[in-house]
Amino acid sequence: MINSTSSQFRERAWSALDGRMWQAVLLTLIFVVISSAAGALAYGALTILLLPMQYAFTVAFLRMIRGEKELEVADLFTVYRDQFERSFLVELLMNIYILLWMLLLIVPGIVKSYSYAMAPYLMHDHPEMTASQAIDESMRLMEGNKMNLFLLDLSFIGWWLLCLITFGLLAFIVTPYQMTARAEFYRELIDEKSSAEAL
Repeated sequence: MINSTSSQFRERAWSALDGRMWQAVLLTLIFVVISSAAGALAYGALTILLLPMQYAFTVAFLRMIRGEKELEVADLFTVYRDQFERSFLVELLMNIYILLWMLLLIVPGIVKSYSYAMAPYLMHDHPEMTASQAIDESMRLMEGNKMNLFLLDLSFIGWWLLCLITFGLLAFIVTPYQMTARAEFYRELIDEKSSAEAL
């Protein structure tokens, strides 16, 4: 069970981005530009091909806070060479499952999106896992923690409102800030799991 508060996760995230903000902004800018261009040029048809890039973008912030690797734009592309099938499948399955739940009702779809949120990180940490196994493990980890992650996301609402004032420009700072906070959330989840298993 998560013990840290949303403000503590945000504080750790901001500290982790200290000295790395420009790299984070650049990474986010490239990701957003490519995603937007692909969606506009092909009316969304190419969006499915960007799923590995979404995975790489998510995992990049976990690798950063762990000191495994600095934020690099190249990682958005090398994922297609190194982990295409795994990254594609986990993101595809997550999106399909969430869409199916959304077809029933909006709220269950939102709840399930939080249940599956840790799957990309788990795929990174466990090369032996399949996409389905990572989603199942994410659901298990998020039992009793979905509201905590929801509240963490909700705590960024003030930042997102400020984005309106800056015509969206501040989003290139808020997005990596929030992604880093989510990575910190996952790190604590895993630490809590390890501690519980050691008892």
